[in-house]
Amino acid sequence: MGKKLRLFLGEYITAMVAYWICTGFIIAKLTDYFQLPLGLSNILTSLSSMFLVLQPLGGIFYSKIQRKRGYLLSMNLIWRICLCFVFFSVFLAPSIGTLVFCVCLLSMQFFQQIISPAYEDWHVQAAEAAHYSKFYSVREVVFMILYTVMAAVVQIAISISEKQGQLRNGFITAGVLETLLLVISVVLIIKLSAPISCAQTSGSLRVFAQVLRNRVHTGIIIANASWGIANVFIGGLFGIYAVRILKIDFIQLMIWGMAGNLLRTLFGPVFAKIAARIGWKKCVSNIFILYALLAVLLYFTTPENAFWTAPIYLSFSTLPVSGLNIGILKMRISSSTEDLRSVYFSLFSLFSGGASMLGTFFCSFLISLIEAGSVPLSLHSLFLLGLVLLVIPFTLFRMLPIDIAENAN
Repeated sequence: MGKKLRLFLGEYITAMVAYWICTGFIIAKLTDYFQLPLGLSNILTSLSSMFLVLQPLGGIFYSKIQRKRGYLLSMNLIWRICLCFVFFSVFLAPSIGTLVFCVCLLSMQFFQQIISPAYEDWHVQAAEAAHYSKFYSVREVVFMILYTVMAAVVQIAISISEKQGQLRNGFITAGVLETLLLVISVVLIIKLSAPISCAQTSGSLRVFAQVLRNRVHTGIIIANASWGIANVFIGGLFGIYAVRILKIDFIQLMIWGMAGNLLRTLFGPVFAKIAARIGWKKCVSNIFILYALLAVLLYFTTPENAFWTAPIYLSFSTLPVSGLNIGILKMRISSSTEDLRSVYFSLFSLFSGGASMLGTFFCSFLISLIEAGSVPLSLHSLFLLGLVLLVIPFTLFRMLPIDIAENAN
């Protein structure tokens, strides 16, 4: 890997580590700190997937921008600043702090998703220009190493502060660490080479229709969207369930989250070897079998047995993520064309975000009904709905008309 590609690698890893720390359990804990309702908390923790619907808009903007490098730098700077203030909102009085937290979180996710198609295309260009097919696997492994370390530090800081009755200090520490990561990422992004000015077509309805006629890529879009809906009722729901219902200590989340991240790091190359033998579509579809088993486990998880069952989920739920990330990305790249890639990426995100938004609002509606006692269900029964929904992505990925092997670029 050359120096140029290492800069792209370093910038992506530092920025995305900071971004993904500001999701999931941490956001769930902040909603608990500001005492937000469970239904609203579920929506806020799902913004990273729901706001994928904004990416086509970002793709259209990018196609019309003349100074692409300036656009990439400015938009990336905005979402990183907003992210820092998500944590520093705890400095304010509760009423104002709650508003600032929600606005900054919404803004961070908005601008990050708007710039994402152009940002992802920028990195794909760099990898293809360097002819380094292992870039995505290497990026996944290095990302997980740094993410595991930084997430552990943040979770320990929050846990210790909470035990001392000073939870706010934990969020301030997290904000400082996030700021350091993002400062490094900004320094690196300034050094990246300008994106190649390809003659990319804007995302008009005609072009969207043209892209959707690509049977293989559209099949991948629909299969992934069905997975997004199912995951709302498994991984998405568990974030709120663990923090607000099970009351799992952040130290436990950190320890077993690290174990899961280690497995995820180790199994990235393993999934690549499996895909080299059976192809990515079978490899990806088989991963949903593991998620089905985990959904059953969560259904039987209660505050009384969470000390034993939650570690199993935390350890094994992240294991297949690397396989899904790498496999679906490789299938997307293989079934798209370079001149329309930003449009392909935008449509993929539109369907993914739309599916997640649909699932999240429905899930939040059910949570509100359960919380109000309007339906004779318990919150953990929603995991069984996720189990049933997993049948759809399993079947759709199996039915894709063609497949790619791991050695394909």
